[in-house]
Amino acid sequence: MAKIGLKYPVAAPLKADGKTYDAGFVIAKAIKASVTANNNDVKLYADDGIAESDKSFKDGTLSLNVDDLAQSTYAKMLGHTFTEASADGGTPALVTASVSDISPFLGVGFYGEGIRDSKPFYMAKWLRKVKFAEPNDETDTRGETVAFQTPTIEGTVFQGDDGVWKEQAEFATEEEAVAWLNEKANITKTEAS
Repeated sequence: MAKIGLKYPVAAPLKADGKTYDAGFVIAKAIKASVTANNNDVKLYADDGIAESDKSFKDGTLSLNVDDLAQSTYAKMLGHTFTEASADGGTPALVTASVSDISPFLGVGFYGEGIRDSKPFYMAKWLRKVKFAEPNDETDTRGETVAFQTPTIEGTVFQGDDGVWKEQAEFATEEEAVAWLNEKANITKTEAS
């Protein structure tokens, strides 16, 4: 399998029941997503050798690089307060970040294109429970050539109450992958547009 693309990063706030999600949203346009699973590494020694070992999932890290992190999206992902811009343009859109803000648990998903035996397919992934941390805020001056600067946000991946941390499904079309992610993230067609 060769991976050749990444699209449609979405997220949805996890409800208090730990199983369902509030209305989700499209985060931005995807540049890169990297999921790293951290596994337990415990060995039981008996009779001078390894008798048992545990390599089970402990937690994970999601690093998500996108083209833009809009003010309202940034606030939703990190539990900050967002105030809309005034209609007359006199007051700008404002994010207020407080030390007492708590990042919400979010379900996060995306899909990528792959090729297997010269045929395309689409693999969608849904991480059930992610908590993002404040991203680094770097801005460089313009030099002789333009260098695009894009945000990367990182989060910790947790297992759900039922022990499940990730679901992934393979589809023949992009439309099917998007529909599956919309269902997972509780996104209606109008919200996705």
